Amino acid sequence: LRHKWQQWSSEAEGLTEIKIPRFYLGDVDQELSSVDIHCFSDASKSAYGTILYLRFVTCNNKIETSFICSKSRVAPLKSLTLPRLELTAALLSARLAKQVSSCLKFNANIYYWTDSLISYYWICGDSSAFKPYIKNRVQEIQLLSDPSQWGHCPGKDNPADLISRGTSAVKLAQNELWWHGPPWLKLAPDHWPNRQRDILDSELCSEELEYRSSVHVAVTQQRESLVDINRFSSLKKLLKVTAWVFRFVNNARIVNKSMNFYITADEIQNAEYFWLKYVQYEFYSAKILTLKRNEQLRCSSEIKSLVPYLGEDNLLRITGRLLEADLCFGEKHPVILPRHCKFTELLVIREHERIGHCGVSATLTQLRKNYWIPKGRQLVKTIIRICLICKKYNAKPAD
Repeated sequence: LRHKWQQWSSEAEGLTEIKIPRFYLGDVDQELSSVDIHCFSDASKSAYGTILYLRFVTCNNKIETSFICSKSRVAPLKSLTLPRLELTAALLSARLAKQVSSCLKFNANIYYWTDSLISYYWICGDSSAFKPYIKNRVQEIQLLSDPSQWGHCPGKDNPADLISRGTSAVKLAQNELWWHGPPWLKLAPDHWPNRQRDILDSELCSEELEYRSSVHVAVTQQRESLVDINRFSSLKKLLKVTAWVFRFVNNARIVNKSMNFYITADEIQNAEYFWLKYVQYEFYSAKILTLKRNEQLRCSSEIKSLVPYLGEDNLLRITGRLLEADLCFGEKHPVILPRHCKFTELLVIREHERIGHCGVSATLTQLRKNYWIPKGRQLVKTIIRICLICKKYNAKPAD
């Protein structure tokens, strides 16, 4: 570490060689016929960023480019795939371009470039077809820009590559690609890289597509469900009935109807996911909205100490202190459930029966493999106290 610091400190002296002109147009004194802004983005496992250039054409068809600004970010601690990081860099590029264009006193055409074919495909595609992480970022990118403004360029022509991989101050000061962009920026648009979307096989991106084989009933503002949970005393029956309702809705809306006379495991899992999401929005809707806004929960909130966050499945989970533990995802980030809730009671009963009507500690341990209930021990005690089988075997002999 000391050696790295000394090396960086010695290289930092080269920053004195870097000089940025205040005037974008340089020594050009002719009238301009067109002005463009070109935005390049790139990412690696260490960092991601974007860089913007001004491209202007004079009335004599002289083309010049000028460095505007750049922005970099350290890659998040949470491990992300490289295409997702590239998409995050593209979002940063769109945000910075909007900020820069609003400061300019003239209208400029904006072009965006990325060397990632997959992220380029996402940006040009239908955002609703992708998983939540991709969907949310693509929606914002498409709100800030039009897919027709995006293009794919070779990695060797992407100056943002210097941001993602890093370089020394001395090399940066002498890098023509960094200060003026790729050579083809000074050529006519006919010589720019191919901007057609059909250059990518969509099978490369299939792992991020969200396939919907069944209908998920959305929770409305009235928080009304098609199934009355208060009529059930068993979680197994509740999930089966919910799955049958989803099957009916699904068959009513699609051509290829499912004629199976049994409920599949996936349908049961979808039903449980629906109830988890339904219950959380029923009890924690304000807190979920606060987290979506990247705001802090109130100190009086009963779940603030749990450091909650919204997972990729849009369920409220615990950040926890077991990030590096050799445990499954559910144990490290259990789903938060309210204590005073019928669904939570049915869930406790199911887990209690699964482990053979064991005691409070064993039932609570079983629950915490996937779920976290504030003051859960009290709820488990209450459930076991009214369990008829436990009453039978724990009864004391008569005097």
